[in-house]
Amino acid sequence: MSQNKGQALQDPFLNLLRKEHVPVSVYLVNGI
Repeated sequence: MSQNKGQALQDPFLNLLRKEHVPVSVYLVNGI
């Protein structure tokens, strides 16, 4: 269930980064 919560928070966050065209998302994914 923790994974579902993580995805629920990650999806809108990643979508926001995609809209802003921020490559930092790749850094965050690699950092985590």
